[in-house]
Amino acid sequence: MNKPKKRYGQNFLKSDAIIDKIINSIDFKNKIVIEIGPGRGALTKRLIKHAKHVYAFEIDESLKGCLNTLENSGNLIVIYKDILSINLDEFLKENNIDEALLIANIPYYITGPILFLINDSVLVKESVIMIQKEVGDRLLSEPGNKTYGSLTVLLGVKNDIHRVTNVKNTAFYPVPKVDSVVVKLVKTNRYLDLIQSESQFTEFVKAAFMQKRKTMLNNITNYYQIDKQIAEDKLSRIDKEFNSLERAENLSIERFIRYSNGWYND
Repeated sequence: MNKPKKRYGQNFLKSDAIIDKIINSIDFKNKIVIEIGPGRGALTKRLIKHAKHVYAFEIDESLKGCLNTLENSGNLIVIYKDILSINLDEFLKENNIDEALLIANIPYYITGPILFLINDSVLVKESVIMIQKEVGDRLLSEPGNKTYGSLTVLLGVKNDIHRVTNVKNTAFYPVPKVDSVVVKLVKTNRYLDLIQSESQFTEFVKAAFMQKRKTMLNNITNYYQIDKQIAEDKLSRIDKEFNSLERAENLSIERFIRYSNGWYND
């Protein structure tokens, strides 16, 4: 049996109960699925029973012995490549796929890059991902909470995010030091039509959260290298609710859209 490799951040899911909850959280029937990190195939063997086709990306070629047998199903292709080395939408288009679901048990050390890989994809419509509970709490946070940050806003503007289930660390081998959570992301266009420039929106949000203990006004002033009074006057014109003592963690997605649109057009 293959030993988990620390350099890949491998923690293999062994809980059938958690696998059941993942499978039941999304409708796989006749769908194309991208799986990131199939590992020994505990979840993969269930996916291929439901999905039309599964493309599984695995970075560890030593797991071929575990996964080769599953490929005999005829609707699984395992690609031994780092998912972060490809353009996901280009891969889907090259395989004549115009819509896909994504399943991932994400190694903690690459959580951020994979979240934004999912976020940037147009063709991945729904995702169910296992992530560190601390990151999940940030994704699911509401304005006014300390866990609410730029990640919450930038993922929340493109996705409806729901908690599927909490996962104790004992559901994995080897047992990690922290607990996990399974979350479901469903792409939405609810906000995107309101945003004048996605790149400017992203820049403004990151600037506003640059130092979480500082007010948004101070962060914006420092990031854009602008006189504080000029920045305050500008933000006040954009939003009548503006408060110079307010922190970015108190702002809703709608207010961030209002500020970013106005900031670059004022």
